[in-house]
Amino acid sequence: MNKPTILFFICWLSLVNFSFSQVDSLIFEFGKKEAVHPENYVLTGKVLDAESKQGIEGVGLHVDGFYSGVNTDKYGTYFINIQPGVHKVTFRHSSRIPVFTEVILFDNGVVDISMKEKSFELEGVVVMSDQPDRNVRNPITGLTKLTAQELKAIPAFLGEADIFKGLQLLPGVSTVGEGTSGINVRGAKTDQNLLMMNEAIVLSSNHALGFLSAFNTDVTETFSLYKGNLPANFGGRAGSALNILMRPGDMSDWKGAAGVGTSNAKLLIEGPLKKEKLSLIFGGRISNTNWLLKQARDYDLQNSKLNFHDAYLGLNWNLAQGHSLEFNTLLTGDYFKFSNEFGYDWSNRVSSLRYKGIIGEKWSVSALIADGDFDNAFFDPEGLDAARVDNGMRYQQAKLSATWANEAVSITSGMEMVNYKGQPEILSPYNSESNINSEKIEKERGLEAAVFSSLELDISKNTGLVAGLRYSTYNHLGPDTVFQYQASAPILEENIIGETVYEKGSIQAYSGFEPRLAIRQNLTANASLKLSYARLYQYIQSISNTFGPTPIDLWQLSTPYIQPQKSDNFSMGFFRNSKDNKWEFSIDGFYRKVQNQVEYRDFAQVFLNQHMETELVFGQGKTYGAEFLIKKNLGVITGWLAYTYSRSFFRSLGEYEETQINRGEWYPSNYDKPHEVNFILSRKMYPRGLFNLSVNYSTGRPVNAVNANYIINGLVIPEYSDRNQYRIPDYFRVDVSYTLEKVFSKKGDSLNLSIYNLLGKRNAYSVFWQKDGDTSQLRPYRLSILGAVFPSISYSIQFGGGADE
Repeated sequence: MNKPTILFFICWLSLVNFSFSQVDSLIFEFGKKEAVHPENYVLTGKVLDAESKQGIEGVGLHVDGFYSGVNTDKYGTYFINIQPGVHKVTFRHSSRIPVFTEVILFDNGVVDISMKEKSFELEGVVVMSDQPDRNVRNPITGLTKLTAQELKAIPAFLGEADIFKGLQLLPGVSTVGEGTSGINVRGAKTDQNLLMMNEAIVLSSNHALGFLSAFNTDVTETFSLYKGNLPANFGGRAGSALNILMRPGDMSDWKGAAGVGTSNAKLLIEGPLKKEKLSLIFGGRISNTNWLLKQARDYDLQNSKLNFHDAYLGLNWNLAQGHSLEFNTLLTGDYFKFSNEFGYDWSNRVSSLRYKGIIGEKWSVSALIADGDFDNAFFDPEGLDAARVDNGMRYQQAKLSATWANEAVSITSGMEMVNYKGQPEILSPYNSESNINSEKIEKERGLEAAVFSSLELDISKNTGLVAGLRYSTYNHLGPDTVFQYQASAPILEENIIGETVYEKGSIQAYSGFEPRLAIRQNLTANASLKLSYARLYQYIQSISNTFGPTPIDLWQLSTPYIQPQKSDNFSMGFFRNSKDNKWEFSIDGFYRKVQNQVEYRDFAQVFLNQHMETELVFGQGKTYGAEFLIKKNLGVITGWLAYTYSRSFFRSLGEYEETQINRGEWYPSNYDKPHEVNFILSRKMYPRGLFNLSVNYSTGRPVNAVNANYIINGLVIPEYSDRNQYRIPDYFRVDVSYTLEKVFSKKGDSLNLSIYNLLGKRNAYSVFWQKDGDTSQLRPYRLSILGAVFPSISYSIQFGGGADE
């Protein structure tokens, strides 16, 4: 080694030593040096976010300057074996300020630390929600993770950041149209999406006819969307799974926020009931949209009403080191009346109690019990036939799982059970002037159960595997009445020849194995290829006779005539990062085949029908396509460009003409939208501003059309095309917003100005046909829900939480 090299090495070593010496280290001491010591001691603890006090996954432990190979798990917990002595232990994470500690270890020790986020104010916006190379290293394809903070970097309708609106701007996620509830993931029906709050099932999550979700982003932390390959511990739906994690309350100080905007007013309160032991968080919203309806020129809109509210309460206990208990409850409600013509009314409640614990060095357990109640109604408020129809679903859920893990292997096993009880459908007079007679139809009951096990394995540095197996069962339970139908004839009401009444017990049972497999192979340090397969069973489904889902659609359990859906999901993708994970690139192809998929017959009567099977058509579904994503994570300007090519088809398999659609041929489903493009841009406006732009384009959805019309005895009789043979015009929308932080308060406030549909595009919600003046011709007309520029403003201010900054 030459002298210049030696001199450089000495200078570099001195600089490193000087730099390290300038960083204050936390000192922890365990045991006495003079005692007799074993070969190793166990050092354990939790790494928490300094603000939310939530565990941080993926924090690496470096011991005496070297990476130990140990990272924190999804709860922020770590275990490491270290020889007795004095060690410098550093905790590092890509998006956190590192924490330096000195551990004097002569006994087993517990070191809990908090980590702060790095300040990117000068660098720009960060849109990374996990480890920077998560899209390359995670074996599961089609997994999307975002935080509530990242949602606020997207222009929002009515100035309110929203989970479902944010999801619709990601590849593979769409909706049938404005004013419809739910999302379509990779061409799947909305009811094929498993929606969970902290793993508790949620049946309805929409406000204002689908324009907003019932999840207030102020009380949510992160959400994970599995678009095709679900972990074995998730099941019960044939398409995707969305798990929304709610934020725990602050354990050290009381604080909150209040806000008001175009759509709602809201309040957030959180703090410790007992410091570092028990915290509370409450978030509530109430609508104030009716003043907007009063501004409309249309008389019917002026006399309409739209009200909604939601409230969330969370309690979090730190029972002991590594053991926690949380209680969550979400209450939502909506009321919509269009003039004096019709109206909707729906509410939802989900409550859960979940325990999480670390048992020993490598074991952790999780237990959940939940109770849900979804009620909805529609009504006709005018005339002698004014009436109201109520229905709903009540359910209880229980889940238990245990995980064993070390540095390379993680095994999770458990069981889950859901007890469904359909609420009676009740027809009742709307007022005293109505001549409607009351009617009551009892609904089905069912019990779904499953056992599951999954393995996460790092086969090598470049190869990862996630394999799982789920076995699910379902029993249709009494009391219920099952009708018998004439043999060698379609299942129609006129073919009923008898019935069997079951007072209790199992009426019909279904079951099946659900294998899951995902493989990741790194091609380079920054690029990987992934393959996955998942089989999924679905025993409950939503029944609708409209082109798009509505909040009052019926939840229908499987019966002897309505078999569970079974889907096989395949996916293959290429993922690459560049420039230190500043840029992400991905191409992800998918294919899904579904058996026993349900569609409705023409002019189906789905409400107050005690033999629902006579109004349904059963067959096969298939979807295929590809997702393309280019994303910039770091810098003053961030955002993404997403393109999705997706096709979705259905084919009825009925033996008879009455139980077929389009003669049993393949046809596009209601949510078949081949092309969708989303462009999102966020620009940091120094020092406290953020400008956001979103551009959305998609192919128009399929519709039926009038091919011709005939005049018979003076009446115009239309002749309709085959189902979904035409399309409404393509959809195009541009939104912008500007958010300014710390406008009036140093403690924290924000002002958001947004414009939805900046270009005033009259995008079609639907197309309908009516007579053209006094002629006999039927002509198409476009119906637009939001066919104008829609500006909004919202302001929120924070309070409490210590001294001003």
